[in-house]
Amino acid sequence: MDFGGDEDKGKRESLEKSEENNWEETESSSDEDDDLDWEHEDIIEQLKQEIRNARTGGLTTILEEDEEELESPQMVQGLKPLKIEEKVEYKDIMNEIHKVYKTYVEKMRKLDVLNYQTMHAIGFLQLKDPVKLISMQNPKVPGAKPLLSQNLWPLKAQKNIDDPMLKFVGELNRDLELVYVGQVCLSWEILHWQQGKAQELKEYDLQGCHQYNQVADEFQLFQVLLQRFIENEPFQGPRVRNYVKNRCVIRNLLQVPAIRDDYTKDKNIKREYGNEISSKMLTEIINESMRVFREFVCADKDEDGLMIKVSRQRVVDCKDSGSSKLVIDVRTNLQKKEKKLKDILRTRNCLVKKFQKHRVRQLEHDQFLAQVELKLISKVLSLSKLTEDQLIWCHEKLDRITIADRKVHVEPSFLLFPC
Repeated sequence: MDFGGDEDKGKRESLEKSEENNWEETESSSDEDDDLDWEHEDIIEQLKQEIRNARTGGLTTILEEDEEELESPQMVQGLKPLKIEEKVEYKDIMNEIHKVYKTYVEKMRKLDVLNYQTMHAIGFLQLKDPVKLISMQNPKVPGAKPLLSQNLWPLKAQKNIDDPMLKFVGELNRDLELVYVGQVCLSWEILHWQQGKAQELKEYDLQGCHQYNQVADEFQLFQVLLQRFIENEPFQGPRVRNYVKNRCVIRNLLQVPAIRDDYTKDKNIKREYGNEISSKMLTEIINESMRVFREFVCADKDEDGLMIKVSRQRVVDCKDSGSSKLVIDVRTNLQKKEKKLKDILRTRNCLVKKFQKHRVRQLEHDQFLAQVELKLISKVLSLSKLTEDQLIWCHEKLDRITIADRKVHVEPSFLLFPC
């Protein structure tokens, strides 16, 4: 038997086992070192975090994961009801009102400049040839149409097509028409928009800390000027000519004031007002201004039907052929919604029972808005010169008015008239 071979084999096995044990010990020791390194890194990160918090004056126990959770949108939204946020929100609303109102004033001023230039040109023509100008603007023949309408009938105005003065006066009339329609649309838009902002201000002024006495007086003046215009209109001639003349003299006519509070360092000024106007009272005053504005729009008795019938002869500045189809679509949509609204209002006027009247009043706000919006859209489509931007404005306005199942809904929007 070979005892020497067995002894060598046993030695090799003992050596292999010892190497395996050494390797396992080495591996375990390296794992322990890694764990120690991770622990040291965590401790170092915590120390760095504590140093950063100490520099900024924050807490020393907030980890990075907690910071991310606090900075998440859900957590930020949950902090909105705090009083300090209410003050910021109130200031934000007021800043937004002033910024938007500035755009409104710029557009109104642009149309005022056009009005002054046009009225100056008409005054020059009156000095140059008063008889001819008066005969064109004030025809004595019964049933004769104004100059603007005559230009739309090629058979009746064929003899006057080549008259340079006639063409120039026609352009002046179109400019005055744009001044009236543009300022009416602009003022309604800012008035309706501010009515919504006044309701928002009530939510951030529950204690009545802000007063609006001065702007309330301005809104009441706005109402008085419109009411006086309506009362005197039967004796002043056509709406457009009457409006542009009065606008040159009375700058506050149809000029909507901007919402602002009576904050002042001089406390004696506030004592001049007997009854302080709160945000709630201001909202009611603006609502009354909207009702007077509606009377002003509905009192316009100028015939729109004639303008719509001769719409093919009107000038439309279009950049592409697709605008022609849009004109037809907008006019068709307008006529459908006008008919539906008239049917609803006719039914409403027939209701006589008290509970029915109360129910109708709850729906009256959207009906009220839709009636004014449709009137203004009809006026814009009746312009002698309709631009593509104005046509798109009409289209977007109509899309926000929904009349279905005898219910009216007007989607909130803010679209200043392009001019």
